[in-house]
Amino acid sequence: MPAPMPEPLGTPDEFHRMLVELVHEFAPRRFAICEEHGDRVDGEVVAWGMAFAEGALLRCDDQTSTGHFTSAESALRLFARTGRRLRLIWIDALPSATSP
Repeated sequence: MPAPMPEPLGTPDEFHRMLVELVHEFAPRRFAICEEHGDRVDGEVVAWGMAFAEGALLRCDDQTSTGHFTSAESALRLFARTGRRLRLIWIDALPSATSP
């Protein structure tokens, strides 16, 4: 005999709000790795990424390379070994503990 189905959690609207809160709590943060040219003469985005609790995914802007890293900072350290002047720029702010 199959196990009985559990009762639904709240009303449809309450359940939707619970899912929205879950998404906001665990959403990845977007970032870019930018290269500086000269002494503030020019700059460009060389890679785009998404940081998760368990690592970061990165796609180079030349669209030929992707990678998985332990963090956005570890990706930056690896690419900076080439001697390029790189910066990590966060697009999404950290979620605040008080935000809904």
